[in-house]
Amino acid sequence: MVSTYLSYDLVARDIKASLDRTASDAQVAREAAYYEENIGKVTSVEEFLDDYRLYSYAMKAYGLEDMTYATAFMKKVLESDLTDEDSYANKLTDDRYRNFATAFQFTAATKDAQSDAQETAVFDLYALAQLEETADIKEATDYYESVIDNISSAEGLVGTNKLFGYILDAYGIDRTYYTDEHFIKVLTSDLDDENSYVNQLVATDEASDNDYNSAAFLALAQAFSFNTDGSLSGDSAQTDAQKEATVSAYVAANATYASEYTLEREQAYFESKITTITTVDEITGDERLFEYVKAAFQLDSGLLKSEFYNIVTSDLDDENNYAAINGGSAWTSIAAMFNFGEDGNVKDGLPAQDEDQLATTQSAYENHYDDADTEDLQTLLDYYSDAMADITSVDDLLDDSSIRAILFKAFGIEEGEYTDAQLKKALTSDLTDSKSYANKTRDERLINLASAFNFNSDGESEAPLLAQNEITITTMAKAYIINQIRYLEDTELETAQADAEAEAEYYQETILGITSASELLADRRLVDVVLVAKGFDPEEVTDDFLKQIFQSDLSDEKSFVNQQEDESWAELLSSFNFDSDGLLTRDAVGTVQQRGAVLETQNLYLHQILEEDQGNSNAGVRLALYFERVAPTLTDAYDLLGDDALLETFRVAFGFTEDFSNMDIDMQAALVDKNLNLSDMQDPEKVKKFLQRFTAMYDTENADYSSSALSILSGSTGGISADLLLSIATLKS
Repeated sequence: MVSTYLSYDLVARDIKASLDRTASDAQVAREAAYYEENIGKVTSVEEFLDDYRLYSYAMKAYGLEDMTYATAFMKKVLESDLTDEDSYANKLTDDRYRNFATAFQFTAATKDAQSDAQETAVFDLYALAQLEETADIKEATDYYESVIDNISSAEGLVGTNKLFGYILDAYGIDRTYYTDEHFIKVLTSDLDDENSYVNQLVATDEASDNDYNSAAFLALAQAFSFNTDGSLSGDSAQTDAQKEATVSAYVAANATYASEYTLEREQAYFESKITTITTVDEITGDERLFEYVKAAFQLDSGLLKSEFYNIVTSDLDDENNYAAINGGSAWTSIAAMFNFGEDGNVKDGLPAQDEDQLATTQSAYENHYDDADTEDLQTLLDYYSDAMADITSVDDLLDDSSIRAILFKAFGIEEGEYTDAQLKKALTSDLTDSKSYANKTRDERLINLASAFNFNSDGESEAPLLAQNEITITTMAKAYIINQIRYLEDTELETAQADAEAEAEYYQETILGITSASELLADRRLVDVVLVAKGFDPEEVTDDFLKQIFQSDLSDEKSFVNQQEDESWAELLSSFNFDSDGLLTRDAVGTVQQRGAVLETQNLYLHQILEEDQGNSNAGVRLALYFERVAPTLTDAYDLLGDDALLETFRVAFGFTEDFSNMDIDMQAALVDKNLNLSDMQDPEKVKKFLQRFTAMYDTENADYSSSALSILSGSTGGISADLLLSIATLKS
């Protein structure tokens, strides 16, 4: 008679080949094909339970074959909310039920026009657009400042398109509607002559109550120093003051928020001007200076000039001074930043601000110059988040002007550049289809816009297409934590758990924004969570190996991933919604069961069939194969004791009698811990060594053992009634 270990080893030494042989069996192949072909058609628990071939296949795969008849019970399991610790499946002591429920998703994925990750990406793009806005302003200004002094005539200025475009932009003039001759006449107007061209434009506006943009043309004329014949009236086309005024106008016209460039310019302006100030009125009379001090000292933007005058002219030697009485210490501190007398003039022998006062003012401005813009931006983004919660269609989205403004800036689209019809076609494009509208435009802005939302072809919101579905993400995170803290105790456990939870949280948040396999592989933190969750040691897995795995075609039996001995690699790959090119695809999403869960169910089914077939010849071989498959997932002795087959394997291996199960459960656990180091079960060689011991002991058992082992492995209930079902599947207290 062939020994149990030899029989087991013949199967286990090349488990992939053994499983392939099992899969090639005609009946097994038919059932697998039926399951794969039909599980995607199921849309409800009732449909699943009514299709006996599907239902029984899955039940067998998860080791629940003996409970197949209990459809009412299994319906409650499948309808459990696995995120609720008190849900039906979560309260069952037998983890097989929770694992079974995890493999299915009978609650439809939540429709969401824009996921949190997509919203965050939009906000990031908006922030980037702000930075690019500042860079563009600075670049344009640098060009202007480097060229303007080369201009020698009004005609030459108007003929320099880029330079003159900057100037017109500064003063809000659209060149499209005016001739070059018109601009030359404006620039060469004698501002002291009421009959000059630009003064007549102003007069006509005032007389007719029409708007000919005369104020802008007057500002343009005031910004230059040309003679009436177009020649220079001085050394250059603009004085330093005129240049500064033009740059300020350009920045004001193009900047939508206060940037570091704003800070740099305003700090320099204030520092250059404050040394020339002799009266309070000179500060309040200069809009930039007045805005500067209001921002620095957090004064109300609508503060009256007279109020500011009263604050800074307070006599601080008088405890009843204006600042102290009306504004307390805050206004007193502001008054102390200036050296003005009660008459509004700078005190004799002092500057408006000394070095220390200036430094304090500049520091205050640096801290607060963007407070208003930051608050406004946050209000805008808060509005966006609140409004998006109610968006259910493309029409809703495009009808909201505030949302449009944010989106257009974030994606670099000009209002009016595309019609609403074109935007709708882009937003409803299937980006996985190269022939979709957005992809055919080849406009990255439209493609990125479409990728930021989840609308179907009818323009209605749908569930986001994620790299992994929500259940898989949650399951992976939990598995990672369990595998990282397995067998640890006390302080070591606490530290490891905190670290594992932090990594799991990072994974759960970051994976939502992953849109391709290349993005995933570029983040080794994400990859390592997945590897650990699936039982792999990240240190033993190279980037090159992972690249080959994710470039594999799951449908090709000869692909790299399908050639791996460990089927977990194929399960890992199939848990992601990537196609063979590593891009997101809805083809992988499935309905009630994701692609990865289907593959895992089929693999489990093959293991069950293989183990069952071996058990028909030798129940000890079945026990050994089952132990080898399940033992690495054990967390503690109680997990082993809760599984009859594992317990029987342990009992036989260490020569305990059948009365072992009648002992106190804690005493049983103590004996398990004493005789078997569960952490060793992570090492395949140590598992083999243990199974050598088991099979040797098994072969010394009496002849009746085979039938009792088979009974344990088959999980026979002896026809248990549905009324007794809940007492068998004991609920956790």
